Amino acid sequence: MARAAEAARKAAAADPASGEAYGIWGVAAAEMGAFAEAVGPLRTAMGGAQPGTERWALLASQLGLALRNTGRWSESLELLTQLERHAPAGPLDRGRLGIALVSMNFAERGVPHLEYSAEARTDSAEAKCDLAWALVAIGRLVEAEARLREALTLDPAKVRAHLALANLRRWTSSANHIDRLNVLRADGGLDADGRARLGFALAKELDDVGHCDEAWAVLAEANEAVRAGAAPWSAIDGEALIKALIRRFAKAAFAGHARTPESRRTPIFIVGLPRTGTTLVERVLAAHSEVRAMGELPTFPFLARQAAGARGTELNARAVDAMSGVRWPTVGARYLSETRSLACGARFCVDKLPANSELIGAIRLALPGARIVLVRRDPMDSLLSAYRMLFPKESAYGWSYRLEDLADRYRQHHRLMNHWRSCLGEGLIEISYEALLADPEAHIRELLAACGLAFEEPCLRPHQAAGAVLTASGSQVRAPMSDGAVGAWRRYAPQLEPLRARLAAWGILDVP
Repeated sequence: MARAAEAARKAAAADPASGEAYGIWGVAAAEMGAFAEAVGPLRTAMGGAQPGTERWALLASQLGLALRNTGRWSESLELLTQLERHAPAGPLDRGRLGIALVSMNFAERGVPHLEYSAEARTDSAEAKCDLAWALVAIGRLVEAEARLREALTLDPAKVRAHLALANLRRWTSSANHIDRLNVLRADGGLDADGRARLGFALAKELDDVGHCDEAWAVLAEANEAVRAGAAPWSAIDGEALIKALIRRFAKAAFAGHARTPESRRTPIFIVGLPRTGTTLVERVLAAHSEVRAMGELPTFPFLARQAAGARGTELNARAVDAMSGVRWPTVGARYLSETRSLACGARFCVDKLPANSELIGAIRLALPGARIVLVRRDPMDSLLSAYRMLFPKESAYGWSYRLEDLADRYRQHHRLMNHWRSCLGEGLIEISYEALLADPEAHIRELLAACGLAFEEPCLRPHQAAGAVLTASGSQVRAPMSDGAVGAWRRYAPQLEPLRARLAAWGILDVP
């Protein structure tokens, strides 16, 4: 793919009128995951393609995914709707269309496309996995398990299927895949990434059956392997970002920017570190008749970086320093425009992106009427949960693979949340994961009232809420609320002692 993309790029430079060159360049870049690079050539190639043709469908499905993955969800949805209108397309195009629609929380439209693709591509384990992913997202877990087993019948070494199956439910001493996973990990032909992924799967199932020491050894090895192959996370850069945010969004910046009612649609931003219960809180709100959950939108960070003229896909100190001249009301207006089609006419819409924790100040200045809900969880439980989770490569969670980095990241998050708390006061709605589970009705009533919503009984049953859940909590939140994960870190207390001691020395922990 890399060679194809480079050859096509050179061909396009030599002949700017060659739609074929731009098309190959864009498709190859998209297939490699270089979505930002893919958008331009795919747009150019589509200009010369006839709508409804096979070529147009290929370009449209690839461009739709590229737009989705670069934060332009509204534009992506418009294009994918055109693709649906011009159906039928081939099974590969239908598969891409389904993935994009489900990932934008339009599962009722996306799943049929993935079902068609999986049925048409009978020998494709990847198509089975794509469908299983979507079925997990909408809570059809039994069907998802069946599709994953079909994928493994087609390809017994399909690492993606093994990891998804391990995370699908809690396994027991009489029903698990531990022996099979051990055999697969011993395969000398497996690359480092595949071995690491199988390690996360094996550690999950070992934990399920209570083999904690063995699970930790496997998990530590898997995390180290992922960290070795990932872009390095720097505590120094992270500290520079926090300092820049506190400097740029000082308390004085919020004078006269108290929370005000929205005239038409009120965004609710759910923020917090990953694995703190943000998905559960999203499901509570999604069960309300006046609320639409839009998923983890990259839209606000994208618009904030764009307004500052910042390059790259991650927020850093340089980008924050460039925000001095940003007109935040304009950013807010663009956000409401970009998300209008995703909100589907709902009076309240939920945007649950943990990374927005860093942009709470910018959100308040851009959208004074927005509700901002900060979810807190015991740091030891939340950090262990992050360490046990293999996040997507494109996520900004490079700090989750080493105990020292986990501690440093939590300290930075803790400091920044204290700053936002001092700036926003009651404008920052806070909820404790543990308190929510201990007394659900009382805290759900408080949360709804703080958001401007009347109490509704279905909010007490978030596991029944409609809509896709695409986070790592996709299967857990389909079960009734339970405090079974509270205090889970204590099973690994000896291994986590360096982390606990570091947090305690900083005065962050409430536990002894």
